Amino acid sequence: MNKLANSPTTSNSIRVHRLVSIYALVLLWVLGIGARLVYLQVGQVDKYRTLANEQKSGYIEVSSRRGEIRDRHLEDLAISIRADSLYAEPPRIKKILQTADLLAPILEAEGGAIHKKLLSARDFVYLGRRLNPDQAQAVRQLNLPGLGLQKESKRIYPGGQLACHVVGFVGVDDEGLSGLEYLYDGLLKGTKTKVPVSLNARRETFARLSDIRLSDGHMLVLNLDRSIQFAAEQVLRDTVEKCQALNGSAIVMDPNNGEILAMASCPVYDPNAFRKSEERARRNCGILEIYEPGSTFKIITLSAVLNEGLAEPEEEIDCRVGTLRLAGKVYREAHNSYGTLTFNQVIAKSSNVGTIKLGLRLGNDRFYSYIQRFGFGAKTGIELPGEQSGLLRPPSEWSKISIGALSIGQEIGVTPIQMLRAVAAIGNGGYLVEPRLVRQILTGSGENHYRPELKRVRILNESTAARMKEALAMVVNVGTGRSASLDGYSSAGKTGTAQKYINGRYSHDKFVASYVGFAPLLQPRLAAIVVINEPKGQYYGGQVAAPAFGRIMERALMYLNIPQDRPLPSDEKGPANKADRPANETARPGMDLVQAEEPSWSEEGEVPDNLEATVLSLIGDASGSSEVPNLVTVSTDLLQLPDFTGWNLRDVAGEGARLGLRMRISGAGTAVAQRPPAGSRVARQAVCEVYFSTDTRRANGLADTHLAGSGKDAKKRKPREKIS
Repeated sequence: MNKLANSPTTSNSIRVHRLVSIYALVLLWVLGIGARLVYLQVGQVDKYRTLANEQKSGYIEVSSRRGEIRDRHLEDLAISIRADSLYAEPPRIKKILQTADLLAPILEAEGGAIHKKLLSARDFVYLGRRLNPDQAQAVRQLNLPGLGLQKESKRIYPGGQLACHVVGFVGVDDEGLSGLEYLYDGLLKGTKTKVPVSLNARRETFARLSDIRLSDGHMLVLNLDRSIQFAAEQVLRDTVEKCQALNGSAIVMDPNNGEILAMASCPVYDPNAFRKSEERARRNCGILEIYEPGSTFKIITLSAVLNEGLAEPEEEIDCRVGTLRLAGKVYREAHNSYGTLTFNQVIAKSSNVGTIKLGLRLGNDRFYSYIQRFGFGAKTGIELPGEQSGLLRPPSEWSKISIGALSIGQEIGVTPIQMLRAVAAIGNGGYLVEPRLVRQILTGSGENHYRPELKRVRILNESTAARMKEALAMVVNVGTGRSASLDGYSSAGKTGTAQKYINGRYSHDKFVASYVGFAPLLQPRLAAIVVINEPKGQYYGGQVAAPAFGRIMERALMYLNIPQDRPLPSDEKGPANKADRPANETARPGMDLVQAEEPSWSEEGEVPDNLEATVLSLIGDASGSSEVPNLVTVSTDLLQLPDFTGWNLRDVAGEGARLGLRMRISGAGTAVAQRPPAGSRVARQAVCEVYFSTDTRRANGLADTHLAGSGKDAKKRKPREKIS
């Protein structure tokens, strides 16, 4: 058996079986590999083709070009260009410190800040966004590993500071941060698009597979006019600098449809470098600054009185309370003390006493209704973020003197755009219009996306608006607004001077000067307002704001080719500064409503220190008139009069208001006598006369004379000694 097993035939047979087994196994392996290859190459071809493409290609997310902002004539206010942004891939950078030192002077940044970014564990970091061409070229010349440049959209404001408070600015990521850029950010920036790119083994982008045209953001077309905007900004800047004011605003609007042709604030900033500006320079004073309007608000009061039929333009108003000497200081509302003024003269001379008397005829609720009707206490709806609604308290929170204070523009806070909108209602025949900055919104392909509709509501009768136009024309022709008169154009308007309310009291050295008006008179094409905050030196609205209004309006009307309705004779040459025109200058057509006279700036306002006493006195006069039904409620409860001797005016007026008395004040200094005497029991709303004097040696005699002269037989007595 052993011999057979070891025979050559047996050995060969074993070898053959082994080879056959090996060949069979190899064949099976080859067949398996082949089958697998057939399966992968044929059955899974789509899957692996997709995987291969994903490995050698990718996508980057690219933002579309931000939409442009243009003025009404399609002049550029904000555009976008393509700019290089520098990025780094920190893992690929070997010489981090050297790279940071080389980049620091090019990027105008600290080397330490760049070094910190290069130490980041992230695969991608930005080192500089939207470089200028010189910076980008310098980076290319360095040719450093791990750095790259990527195209991004960069916002440019060709006009620099022009309309900066309206247009606003964008941040580093091209997102709106202020103004229209912020409010319409979603439309302006368009949509982000994924663009396919080719990648190498290191996942680096080296070629774009397709050149996809991106869809641009929407375009804003504004109602602003670059030329009128420039004029408004220039005049406002000159005025603010000349007066050394805190800030100022100027707005020009079409009173018929609410289109804003210019909205200027001062100080200004450059939106191309907004980070270098102060926060106060970025404030749009036209919609953010709340101030007491002062005498410009008399337009609202007197319009309401006319509209309710409570007065006529020819009616004579007794304004003999025109001069008061209180607390040792003389307060005047006119160059000379007034006697009787017509309704129109009350406006022209800006009589506080006359305005308060007329305002009392309305009563609290009716007056409040008109204030709201003119749009105060609510936002105007202008397309700007952050607009303020102003300050307006309901009648339930008014004091006894609030109706008088409100009549002359105190105890209320307004914004310049609110005041302009209200006065525009006089110019357009009685309609309150919604101010509009945006004229049209176009898609990236140029199709119309949005066009706002005219929104207006009638708040005054047409006849009321016409009569108020005539009255406001007198302000310009013969009143406090003469320095706002226009060469070749008729106009109407109102001056205002208001003391600022600071730390619970009215300041004696911080004022807000303003002027608001429209032109031409009969068919107004433009309305404008100028507000100057805290001017130094001259501070009356007729001295500060009115001339600025005139300069802006003249340039705008001439630029728009508005026909002159009051042409000058060829040989007439008026002074450049209308405030310098002599009182006896030749009156132009349309100035013959009343005899011209030199304006008195003190006509514009009454120092609020004596407001309480004045209003209480006027309420006392009005309470017995049928023109003010149910204005004062009289109580039958008796009260004991205090001894006012030695009290100052404010304390007397305050105590009188608390007790419900009708105070009548005479003299200045401290109280020396009263009538009825101290201790008398009187009903609420009784009249109490208090006499003040600064001369204690003559006080008793003067008081006796004064109080005696106020009786029924006063006309029979000798005239009282005049107190100076």
